Amino acid sequence: MKNRALKISVSIPLKTVEELDQLTTYKGRSRSKWITNAISERLKGFDAAPEMSERQLMAMLFNSTKNPLLKVILGELLNPTKFERDQENK
Repeated sequence: MKNRALKISVSIPLKTVEELDQLTTYKGRSRSKWITNAISERLKGFDAAPEMSERQLMAMLFNSTKNPLLKVILGELLNPTKFERDQENK
């Protein structure tokens, strides 16, 4: 059974729409389908987050951040030796 589609209106910055159009409409793809897929994938990601441990979330942030200070802090927290000491102190 196919899901029924509902037309909605959202405000998106012009630059974002232009970038989206380069990926979709200029190549004969559906903008609505692309947005629907992106939202679905994002919602699936939110479902998975509670199943991740604090350490897994920190590692994910460590690998994706460009902030050097945050990278140093997370690197210290993720250091296996420090992690083992913290586990012993619990």
